[in-house]
Amino acid sequence: MIKTEQNYDRITFSLPKPINMALGRLKTESKQSKSEIIKIAIERYLSQQEKYKLKKAVQMMSHEYENNTELTEFGILDGEDFL
Repeated sequence: MIKTEQNYDRITFSLPKPINMALGRLKTESKQSKSEIIKIAIERYLSQQEKYKLKKAVQMMSHEYENNTELTEFGILDGEDFL
């Protein structure tokens, strides 16, 4: 018998009844476990949050670049032909 050990933690949480009922319907329709559906939803949420953080960092750095003369001093060279 081959035993595969996966790195999972068991957690317990509560859902409002309407959400749990919708999750139950989705489980039946998709032929996936509730755990798998919730795992996919959390993975997507975490990915979305990472994208949001990156977007905020880019906005902050863009503002810094536009307003910090030390960062833009050599910007004028970008358009010059060195050949």
